[in-house]
Amino acid sequence: MFLQWLLLILVGGLIGWFTNRMAIRLLFKPYEPIRIPVLGFNLQGLIPRRKAELAQSVGVQIETELLSVKEILRAFGSDEQKKELKLFLQQYFNEMLLEKVPFFLKDVMKKPVNHFVSDMMERESDKLLNEILEYLVEEGSANIKLAAMVEEKINAFPMERLENIVVKVADRELKHIEWIGGLLGMIIGFFQGALLIFLR
Repeated sequence: MFLQWLLLILVGGLIGWFTNRMAIRLLFKPYEPIRIPVLGFNLQGLIPRRKAELAQSVGVQIETELLSVKEILRAFGSDEQKKELKLFLQQYFNEMLLEKVPFFLKDVMKKPVNHFVSDMMERESDKLLNEILEYLVEEGSANIKLAAMVEEKINAFPMERLENIVVKVADRELKHIEWIGGLLGMIIGFFQGALLIFLR
């Protein structure tokens, strides 16, 4: 009787562990639908089957809840970046104006042009840069579809690599789920054995 009880516990544990292990594997595999003739349905992993829906949902959530296009574009307007952009514009305007000056006057006009551009940038650059950045933010947020971009990238991402990433990141947790299945199976086996003894 004791051996039968122990066998029920071990078999229950094995069934629980195997069931959870299979359930985890069926999240991803098979990647492509496999027709089951006898049962009359297609077998495919949950994530591959609903990849398009997941991609769309993740894209929308990222754009609406986590990170909007405006936030991304405004991140480019830091003080350090504005300073670098000012220097670039100053150099650009200097070179552009000097190109318009006749060749024989370039040496004479270099200092006045430099002074004029520096003075203009000192007075107008902050306003100019803010207007440019605001324009880029508004235009970018209207024209850049972040949700669609994320959806496209996820749909194009190979399922094998996605599975490897998930398994690598959550390997410990997935193993815990398998062993919990085994433990629950053993508990069920224990009570089944106890019930059989009681009924006898």
